[in-house]
Amino acid sequence: MGTPSALNQKILTWARGQVGKQVGAGECWDLANSALVKSGAQSSSALGPTGPDDDYVWGTVVDAKDALPGDVIQYRDWEMTTTTRTEVTFADDSGSWDSSTQTVGHAHHTSIVAANPGNGALTVLEQNHLGNHERVRQGSIRWTDAPTRTTTTKKMAKRKDNGKTEMATVTVTVEITVTGSLTVYRPIKQCSRPLPPR
Repeated sequence: MGTPSALNQKILTWARGQVGKQVGAGECWDLANSALVKSGAQSSSALGPTGPDDDYVWGTVVDAKDALPGDVIQYRDWEMTTTTRTEVTFADDSGSWDSSTQTVGHAHHTSIVAANPGNGALTVLEQNHLGNHERVRQGSIRWTDAPTRTTTTKKMAKRKDNGKTEMATVTVTVEITVTGSLTVYRPIKQCSRPLPPR
């Protein structure tokens, strides 16, 4: 990863200043478009189609691993599914397990990169996250599956067979998978056109 350009820094600074506010009509496009225009970058309407279901173009495509703060992400049928399995084992080898799955996704969405920690995750600034014209917020997404993470601890747990609380080994396994696509764009500075001769 490199250092964000002055243009990217302006975009990020402006977008961060909008956290907790609604930009424009509250659509995800409104945040990205306003951030780019107010920072001197070309808007998606100057670079490609902007119909309600078009894949908007925000600049030059870059690899997600190289995303910089101030870059813009265009989502298409993207979903991030987190599966958490918890196993509780007591000294007599009895126990129980539980599993839960949470999925977040966007069929069509736009956000701005706020940070790239370099581990397959990106911190983003976005609005209309859940499709209800929510205000600008900061969130976290992944552009690739996460390595499965397992942690094991000893702690007191309640048995399901007799209701007693005893020391147990608790193993939690978290798996994150990503489907769909994210296209990351590096914004392009607006071109100043000379005035036509008189």
